[in-house]
Amino acid sequence: MAPTTLLAGFRSAIAALTLGVLLTGTGCSSDNPAETTKITPATNGINTVVGPMKLADMLILSHGADQPGRIMGTVFNTSAKDAVVTISGASGSTVSIPVKANGETSLAQPPAMMLDPTTGSPGSLVTVRVSEDSTGKSAELQLPVLDSTLPEYQSYMPATPGAGTASGTPSPTQPGNTTAPSGTGSPTSNPSPSP
Repeated sequence: MAPTTLLAGFRSAIAALTLGVLLTGTGCSSDNPAETTKITPATNGINTVVGPMKLADMLILSHGADQPGRIMGTVFNTSAKDAVVTISGASGSTVSIPVKANGETSLAQPPAMMLDPTTGSPGSLVTVRVSEDSTGKSAELQLPVLDSTLPEYQSYMPATPGAGTASGTPSPTQPGNTTAPSGTGSPTSNPSPSP
């Protein structure tokens, strides 16, 4: 009986060792979460929240620090009130972006929201102040400055001096709504006057 018991214990030990080697070799363990549980945003801009406003993929497109910079991204209003988001650059220029209640405004739509000048070269971060009027909340953010190196931004780049500018009205929309709401609500750009 002793050899049989010893043989059964030996088989159990080999089975446990084999299972341990298989689990270790495949990377499966209780302290290694599956890669699908990690969420990494596929974005070049920043995402943040200011009061009831969610700012997604916010960045600035510019040819250089002394050139105009176009603000890109989407502003979502999670409140039941219409609101205006104001972005102020270090140079003193500002843009005002109206966002309908429970709606969104895409800054990829014309007219282009411009800070003039950008004050940051492509590849740098520019500090801006973002404020919203529905609750009075504000925050300083650092937005990345990009140029037309990435092909998806080429058609959104600010016009070079002497070229024409985009015109039109952006479309603040409510969830599920594919048409622009009636009434006013065009974002405005207010660069500060030169001294």
